[in-house]
Amino acid sequence: MRKQRTRKLQSKPHAVNGRILTYCNASHSQRVIKLIARNRFTTLAVRVAVVLLVVMICVALFIMRSQFFNDSATHNISHAHQSVQKVEKPEFVVRKHKNHALQGFDPNSAAVKNVLSKMSLEDKVAQMFMVKPEELVGSYNAVTISGSPMQQAFTTLPVGGVMLSRENIQNPEQTQRMISGLQAMSQSRVALPALVSVDEEGGTVARVSSNPAMGVKASPNMSDIGATHKPLKAYKIGKYIGNYLFQLGFNVDFAPVADVLTNPNNTLMQKRAFGSRALTVASMASAFADGLQNSHVFATYKHFPGHGSTFADSHQGLTVSNQTPLALRKVDLVPFRDAIAHGVEFIMVSHVSYPKITGDDTPASMSEKIVTGIARNKLGYKGILISDSLGMGAVSLRYTPGNAAITGIKAGLDILLGSPNSRQAYYAVVNAVRQGIITSNRIDESVKRIIAVKLQIAHQQNSHRK
Repeated sequence: MRKQRTRKLQSKPHAVNGRILTYCNASHSQRVIKLIARNRFTTLAVRVAVVLLVVMICVALFIMRSQFFNDSATHNISHAHQSVQKVEKPEFVVRKHKNHALQGFDPNSAAVKNVLSKMSLEDKVAQMFMVKPEELVGSYNAVTISGSPMQQAFTTLPVGGVMLSRENIQNPEQTQRMISGLQAMSQSRVALPALVSVDEEGGTVARVSSNPAMGVKASPNMSDIGATHKPLKAYKIGKYIGNYLFQLGFNVDFAPVADVLTNPNNTLMQKRAFGSRALTVASMASAFADGLQNSHVFATYKHFPGHGSTFADSHQGLTVSNQTPLALRKVDLVPFRDAIAHGVEFIMVSHVSYPKITGDDTPASMSEKIVTGIARNKLGYKGILISDSLGMGAVSLRYTPGNAAITGIKAGLDILLGSPNSRQAYYAVVNAVRQGIITSNRIDESVKRIIAVKLQIAHQQNSHRK
């Protein structure tokens, strides 16, 4: 017979009809009960921990949300550079900029009115023109000296300012002599300094640093500076450019570019704009302007009300922006509103057409709805509004020099830049005033703003000599 194996009892308890059966002694059952209790405690602890973690996360999110909306409510858009992008402007830069802005002369002050009262209509109108030396002299060749031809031209047409290009700038000594001669002519003729300007943005647009003979270092493209989100870099570049421009004799720089690059295919502005975010552009442009103005060179924000959304080049012809009023207000105007809040004295108006703003294809510089309606009335700008070059195709292909000058002044411009025929434009404006097409008060408004800036330049020059 096969020997029967002794069957061993199960060593683990098992459940039968909900009851625990044990095959061992009572101590085994006690261990099982303790194990079950421990598992229940662990499960409860995990659940409590999860609940606490969820509560903590909710509290943190609530605090962050509250902080965000509190910050948003207390920051005005004119201080847009203090944004969630963490593009913060150094405090000392802000302080210097505000202090500098407070040094300006009031256009309605007695000093300004005293100068204005001594000017003839012809001299007042001449102050509203900023021309190239070649246009003033009537030469097809580049003008590099302020000799007798320029003296004779300035006597008959004492323009408010001159814009120098790369062709006029040969070396530091020549540039200083030429500008010094211009200033002597202006002081002798109208007892005011001349506005001597240049396009020196840095990067691809640099009339001075692009000439190796000038011995100054080229600055990077502003698109690269904007990508750093560090306004201090923009400030240092503006300061560096301002220093060498001031040493050469310039007092106005047509920079910074304050256009928001909302169209990435805008080849004209790709490298010149600080970026595609309005707050970044506002912060960087303001810091750059600080650097210039702390070097005694006036900054000029351009191209109002914004050139970043366009496809075509206004140098060549009609250029259209399809920005809506809302997009213009929320994006393109942000850097300019910031400039106005900080007292920038010059804003350059573009020749871009905004049909959704004006209802037609009138260039911005020729549109009263934009120049007076937006810049003056809506934004409250009290400084100088200067046109982009009137020799650009967007204007010169549609208007004669005289019509462009009259239309621009009626729109609200203070200074007409780069007319292709400044004398024709000048006489057209003088005759328009005499015929009542333009009021004498309208001329006085602009000239007072120009005199106020020039008195400030004279004050800076005297302080520097001391």
